[in-house]
Amino acid sequence: MKITNKKLIKGFSLFLTIVFTACNSDDTNITEDDSIIYDDDTYFLVADQQNNEAHLINYEGEELFNWDLNGALGNDINLLSDGSLIVCLKANNASFTYGGYGGIFKKINADQSIDWEITYSTDDYTAHHDVEYLSNGNIIFPVWSELSITEAREEGFAANYNLNPESIIEMNPLTQEIVWEWHSMDHIIQDYDNTKNNYGVVADNPNKIDVNYNYQTRNDGDIMHINGLTLDEDNDLLYLTVNNYSEVWVLDHSTTTLEASGNTGGNYGLGGDLIYRFGNPETYDNVGDSTLNNVHYPNLLETGNMLVYANSVYTNQSEVVEYELTPPYQLIAGQDNEPNVVWSFTNSNLYSSGLSSAVRMDNGNTLIAEGRDGTLWEVTPEGDIEWLYKTQYATIWRTYVFNSDSPAITALGL
Repeated sequence: MKITNKKLIKGFSLFLTIVFTACNSDDTNITEDDSIIYDDDTYFLVADQQNNEAHLINYEGEELFNWDLNGALGNDINLLSDGSLIVCLKANNASFTYGGYGGIFKKINADQSIDWEITYSTDDYTAHHDVEYLSNGNIIFPVWSELSITEAREEGFAANYNLNPESIIEMNPLTQEIVWEWHSMDHIIQDYDNTKNNYGVVADNPNKIDVNYNYQTRNDGDIMHINGLTLDEDNDLLYLTVNNYSEVWVLDHSTTTLEASGNTGGNYGLGGDLIYRFGNPETYDNVGDSTLNNVHYPNLLETGNMLVYANSVYTNQSEVVEYELTPPYQLIAGQDNEPNVVWSFTNSNLYSSGLSSAVRMDNGNTLIAEGRDGTLWEVTPEGDIEWLYKTQYATIWRTYVFNSDSPAITALGL
């Protein structure tokens, strides 16, 4: 790999820390040219978990805008075109406190006033990780709930602990009406106990979720751990990154809630069953190469391809993977259903066991946020590292890119 200092940053000592670390890698070459000027038209929105803040910074690391969240950051932040920020915050006394828990959603206007605030956390459920703001004004987010050991056993779950399955909720934030929902437990398969519900052959049911896929390697009920979602509104497809299954699930969002509880109906005819999945065919006893091992952020690009951050594809090394997606999809038992990998990037110094993101920039480069190191990487299509910056934030959920002329930036008065 080659690193070129395209941008000269103010925090140059921070930059050198990363550069010297990178020099230890045999595949990294560095050239320095302090005369090159940074690009002042590109801004980075950083979800700073360490300090429970959201920052808008430039290439120099200067903070241009900061939001008063008035709460502990759950995970996600979304900057809208009107300059408002939708943020996930941690609910006090949440029932489920796995990594990424939240339970509160808040919309903060550009002037820091609060537009609305919602709590979605009770003794029975807690929202977590991610929230997407849809064009119809609704929000959509994942939720943990709980089944007792006895209840889970009746569904064919093999482990001796309570189960915390995933659901997806779409809500009108102004009325707090739930307008659509999907529950993973309506779509499971198990080959553990033929006297219990959902018994069948996993390999013959690629559209179902094997509830016992990883129970032997876990000691808690968070067996799935959805940590990101993206809705393709053109095709009405919902993409979910499922960390503990190391794959991406695709749901038919065109279904009604009733259809989403079964296996018929919707544009794709499968109800709420998975219409596609990729990254780890081992989850449904299928053929094909696994390309993910833990995963964050299903970032659907304008091209229709998808970027994901694969946290642990190699030993202590992450990878960003771009998949070619071609809906409508088919899942065929015993057939390689994996999409083509059209681009990827890894480096011996790139590693975060959790968090992290990758976004495609207008210049064609990819901006990578190394979550548990607080480092930003800008990588060219050829795999050269064009910018490498150790931020002052030790833990980053994600980082998004904005241009200076975007409506959101204009609305902030910058």
